[in-house]
Amino acid sequence: MYAPADLYSGLDDAGKHLLHARAALAAQYGRVALTGPSAAALHGFALYQENLAVVHLVRLDSGCSHHAAKINHHVVTQDIEDDLAIYDGVMAVNPARAVWEVACRSSLESGVVTADSALKQNPPLREAIEELQQRFAYFPGSRRGRLTIKLADPRADSPGESVTRVQFHRFGIPMPELQYHVIDRHGSLVGISDFYWEEQRHLGEFDGKIKYQSLLRPGETASEFVIREKKREDAMRADLRGMTRFVWSEVMPDRAPRTMADFAQALDQSYRLYVRGRTIIAS
Repeated sequence: MYAPADLYSGLDDAGKHLLHARAALAAQYGRVALTGPSAAALHGFALYQENLAVVHLVRLDSGCSHHAAKINHHVVTQDIEDDLAIYDGVMAVNPARAVWEVACRSSLESGVVTADSALKQNPPLREAIEELQQRFAYFPGSRRGRLTIKLADPRADSPGESVTRVQFHRFGIPMPELQYHVIDRHGSLVGISDFYWEEQRHLGEFDGKIKYQSLLRPGETASEFVIREKKREDAMRADLRGMTRFVWSEVMPDRAPRTMADFAQALDQSYRLYVRGRTIIAS
C-alpha cells in the first residue's frame, strides 16, 4: 500500500500510524482487527508515549501471539466478537474496549490521557468501560486499568493536564477541580483555570506549546500574548489566590518528585496566606 508523499507528510503521528495500520491489515492472510493503541487512534482518541511505529492487531483466527515486522499480534482467550465492528472501513475493537486495553497495557499516564480524551468526546462511554472492568476483572494489567478509569475525567483539556493529574495522584496532592471559572467582584468571567484547590485558594495551569498556539489571536505576536496572559493571571489572583504553572519538563518522571514537593509547599503557603489569615467582613 502506497500513499502520496504530500499526503503522508501532511499527517500527524496518529494519522501516519493509521496508514501503517491499514497496510498491516491488508497484508494479513487471516482474520484480524485493530486493537489497543491502534484502535484508539482509529477512534480519534489522544495517545501519549505510545510506540506508533508498531501496529496492534488482535488475531481472530488460529494465529498465535507474536511480534514481527512492526506488528504486535495479540490473541485473546475470551469472546471478542461482541466488541468488534467496522469503523471507517476498518475492523476494530469498539471505543470502550480500545480505552480499556490502553489502560491495562500502557503506563498510567498513557492510559489517563487516552481515557480523558475518550470521555471528553463521549462522556456516556464511561458506563461501557466500567462494564468491561467487570467482564475482564482478571485481564492482565486490570488493576492499573481500574485506577486509570477512576482517575479519568472528561473535563481535562489536554494531555499535559492529564499527565499532571497523574503526578498529583502519585505524590499525594489533593485532586483539584478542573476548568474552574474565576469570577470577579462584578460577576464577570476573568478566566478559566485548568486546576483549582478551593480549600487552599490556589489556581494551577498547565502551559504547553500547543495550548499557547491555540490561544494566540489572529495577528498577535508571542510577546503580546505573554503580556495579555500576565494580565489575565493578575486578574485571576486579584481576589487573593495563589497560582502555580506547570510545564512538560516539570511533570516528567525525573523531575516530578521535586516539582510535586515544591507544589505541596505552595499549597500550604496559599492556605496560610489566603485561607487561615483571611478575614471576611459581613455586610
